Amino acid sequence: MTKNNLFKYQLISPNLPVGGFCYSEGMESFLQKKNLKTDESIKNLLLDELHFGQIRIEANSLIKFSDLYKKLFYKKECEKLKSEILSLNKFIIAGRDSKAIRDQQNQMGKSLLDLSKNLGAEFPFDLQNLVTWPLAWSWVCYSFNIENIEMVENFIYNWTSNQLSAAMRLIPLGSTKAQIIQYELLEIINKISQEIINKNINDIYVGNVGLSMAQQNHNDLYTKLFRN
Repeated sequence: MTKNNLFKYQLISPNLPVGGFCYSEGMESFLQKKNLKTDESIKNLLLDELHFGQIRIEANSLIKFSDLYKKLFYKKECEKLKSEILSLNKFIIAGRDSKAIRDQQNQMGKSLLDLSKNLGAEFPFDLQNLVTWPLAWSWVCYSFNIENIEMVENFIYNWTSNQLSAAMRLIPLGSTKAQIIQYELLEIINKISQEIINKNINDIYVGNVGLSMAQQNHNDLYTKLFRN
């Protein structure tokens, strides 16, 4: 197995700190409302987002980003392609309802692009100080020849892993139960990934209003462990 093939495991490893561990993405607000009490409630929260949440659009955008990078590599209609990449980047950030989530996207995206640059894969043009996590993730996967299905699966796996990490620090959820939930989600992650990569981004609809409200209410909490 080549170094590039192995890098996909580094991407989803907790030893690759790009800031994800600082955020709970609304889970802390759910806890404040006492809606999260058991490991089953945590699992249901993750399932709701996987089936109805914004992460579906973001995961699908990885494919579109990757296709644009391939065309850009062959230097065909560069300015038009740059415009399309920036437009998709803005579309992704506009889909996030709270400033805190948009700041999270920008911080994590920039951190990952900094890593990419240090590994010899600098992003090819200026992003006007607006970076999304999907843009950065897809660029790194493209640069290190990670296949589309693995790019999407690892993206979703990384999100569920971060959420479970937050849950372990917020409620009495032990590491063993968190690992069991992660294992139970593997087949669902694969199924959703297969479904997403074959869809047009305009055909994906989301409606996880509860999580969006929790993210917006996070700033109103009296005490907070997480930045978001």
